[in-house]
Amino acid sequence: MSEGRLQTGFSVIEFMILLALLGIVGAIGVPNFIEMQYRAQRAEVPTNLEGIRVASIAFQVAHGHVLVEEIPRPDAFPDQRERPWKQGTRFDELGWRPEGTVRGSYAIAPSETEGFVIKGFCDVDGDGTQAQYRVGKSDEMQALTPVTVY
Repeated sequence: MSEGRLQTGFSVIEFMILLALLGIVGAIGVPNFIEMQYRAQRAEVPTNLEGIRVASIAFQVAHGHVLVEEIPRPDAFPDQRERPWKQGTRFDELGWRPEGTVRGSYAIAPSETEGFVIKGFCDVDGDGTQAQYRVGKSDEMQALTPVTVY
């Protein structure tokens, strides 16, 4: 009588099946994870626009005129990197400053119908296409680009 050997571990076929399943999960999961990161990073812009809108309304009530900063701050060409907020702009007069670094750029333009329009844009995926948003004094936030633009 020969003794039966106790087999442990995976066979080559089982290991290949496991690798195939992990590859499929990775092929689906990684792009979705990256897209979620882009969405979260892009969410900074509408949040900051709302803060700038509230500060602009308060400034207009307190001073009797609209504060205008038509030069995008902190710079006109945002990309995927975070940038420090620069002091010495009209936003200092407005009393608005983001916490920490930013991925978007912001500008306040005069508007005959609204009093002012605030624009924000970013390019968190670095593809050269900017996601753009706008909000007026009494407007709802508007995305000017499709939701697939980051």
